[in-house]
Amino acid sequence: MIEGIGIDIVNISRMDTLSTVALHRLFHEMEVTYALTLQEKQRSEYLAGRFAAKEALGKALGTGLSGIAPSDICIETGEKGNPIMKLYGKAKTLVGNREVLVSITHDSPVASAIVLLQERR
Repeated sequence: MIEGIGIDIVNISRMDTLSTVALHRLFHEMEVTYALTLQEKQRSEYLAGRFAAKEALGKALGTGLSGIAPSDICIETGEKGNPIMKLYGKAKTLVGNREVLVSITHDSPVASAIVLLQERR
């Protein structure tokens, strides 16, 4: 059973000038480490897509990111290139036992993501 759905869109250029402090506040350490291996254009696309997914999760929960540290949400890349959302801290507590499905896309000048929360089978 579907329990929540959220969508978000981010202007990719917003990621071009993030400070180191902002980068570590908004992204999980694994995301930061990977992003820093990318060239600037790909880095901004990667970060914008992941940030859109974090915001989409907040919308799916119905709470926004209020009280959730965005760095407690990590979007990993699966074996087939699919995004997989891993949760820590309050984000994990709020999602509980529900399954999180996520899709991310980017087409300059924007990146967008959708998150679906469903009862785990």
